[in-house]
Amino acid sequence: MFELANSLGHEIHAVADTTAREERWRDCPVLRTDSEAIESGGFDAALLAIDSPQARAKAFNLYTAAGVTCISLSAGWISKSAKCGAALLVHRGAHLSADCVVGVGVRLNYGANVMHDSTLGDFATIAPNAVVLGRVTIGKMSYVGANATILPGLKIGVGCTVGAGAVVTCNVSDGRTVKGVPAK
Repeated sequence: MFELANSLGHEIHAVADTTAREERWRDCPVLRTDSEAIESGGFDAALLAIDSPQARAKAFNLYTAAGVTCISLSAGWISKSAKCGAALLVHRGAHLSADCVVGVGVRLNYGANVMHDSTLGDFATIAPNAVVLGRVTIGKMSYVGANATILPGLKIGVGCTVGAGAVVTCNVSDGRTVKGVPAK
């Protein structure tokens, strides 16, 4: 994240990480919780580089309630016709195609490809090299694993997990986890 943020003109002053063992990371203080980060103050924006949709939503709500802006950051390609919510994170090599609608706090990881007319719900995560083909709807808080493929026109419900490498050939109901080829 440091290289990406710096290359786009942003400076990172601290890192909030509940799993960190070090006191400093890349010459920045490591704060143990988002609450500690808010209490420390001295900043007006946060970048939510959190993989878990649920943890990202919790952090977003905590920061925005404290008046801290959750910024969007994109090093990938986003179509001019895409409509994107706040706190979007698009990594290098990721693509968001024409007429997509993207909710708040969505993360498109390295090499993710979301094709035309797709909808990504709030806090959805598309992992590295996953492919979401055209007219797909992915519900909020859902996670599409690395190298997974979602075939055109399908609906992935709210809070779903699509396993790494899965090929989804039919709709997935809310809260389900699917994996394999074809995904079941």
